[in-house]
Amino acid sequence: MSGTQHYRDSRKQAGMVSILVTMILLIVISLIVLGFAQISRRNQRQTLDRQLSSQAFYAAESGVNDVRNLINQALAAGNAIPSKPDCTGGAGPAAVFYGSLSSVLDGASKVSYTCVMVDPSPESLAFSDIGPVGTIVPLTSGSGANFGSVKLTWQSKTGSATPTNGCPANATNKFSPTTSWTCGYGVLRFDLVPVSSGSLNPATLQDTTYTSFLVPVPSSATTTTSYPGGAPASRNGNNLIATHCTNTECSMTINGLSTNKYYMRLQSFYQDVSLQITATETSGSTASLQGSQAVVDATGKAQDILRRIQVRLPLTASSANLMSDYALQTTDSICKRFAAVDGYFQSSAATVVPGLSNLTTPPNPACQ
Repeated sequence: MSGTQHYRDSRKQAGMVSILVTMILLIVISLIVLGFAQISRRNQRQTLDRQLSSQAFYAAESGVNDVRNLINQALAAGNAIPSKPDCTGGAGPAAVFYGSLSSVLDGASKVSYTCVMVDPSPESLAFSDIGPVGTIVPLTSGSGANFGSVKLTWQSKTGSATPTNGCPANATNKFSPTTSWTCGYGVLRFDLVPVSSGSLNPATLQDTTYTSFLVPVPSSATTTTSYPGGAPASRNGNNLIATHCTNTECSMTINGLSTNKYYMRLQSFYQDVSLQITATETSGSTASLQGSQAVVDATGKAQDILRRIQVRLPLTASSANLMSDYALQTTDSICKRFAAVDGYFQSSAATVVPGLSNLTTPPNPACQ
């Protein structure tokens, strides 16, 4: 009996082990299946979220484009652009101006732009591509108060850190050839002219325009300059300013302004840059800048996914200079047969221009 009992106990124990092993295997397999199902659902949701995110982004872009069309129509008609500071329909002129916006793009798929805000007088202006072609920027005080200063801040166009070890040690009257320029920043030229008097003509424009070349210098440089109040020559002469630059940006503040409307032309030589403009009033308060850019903030929605974008729309027909930026411009090479500096003139044109025999000098090597 004892042997038979031992045999039965062994069979019971073996059966229990089989049941435990089976249960463990079932649990492991169930966990694996649940894990794969969770991963599958997560991948499906991520795919759906990416699709909805793209739809929400395009919906936000549609909101920006709808506002752009309204702004272009208003500019063509000479009408003002009212502010829309919140997501509501607005009141007064804003309600009338933006009342035609149709925010629902696809009702069946629940795609729309849920909020559009418009600021036609932002506290800063931003330009992503300032190069050798002049960019014209109107600077008009949104409050009507006079400007006290204007600040220019610019970075490398790529937006990455810009080492300054290749920049000039100081501002000199001689610029290096483009092939020898190793600084990550360009030389920024600005022409600033007040235009609020209403009696503008070529003579007053020439006399009141302040022109400077801001040379990027890593040390022993300044971050401020003042609009000259003396003779016109001090404003439109050869003004080179050593401008302090770090590995992230350069900045220059122009002080001594005294009216509420200016025009500025901007150019960057050697390197294209991105640039921001801010201003203060004579009271020291931050100035709003009217008539140059409108900031449009739009939020798009696709089902439960939201995307928000912010875009700056120009409020002028073109910010690019429509006239030549130079006194002489050509698509071919230029051979200069004369040299002119302060108190000195030399001509090499006597052999080719009649009547200049009294200015005979050795031929200009650049014209050989």
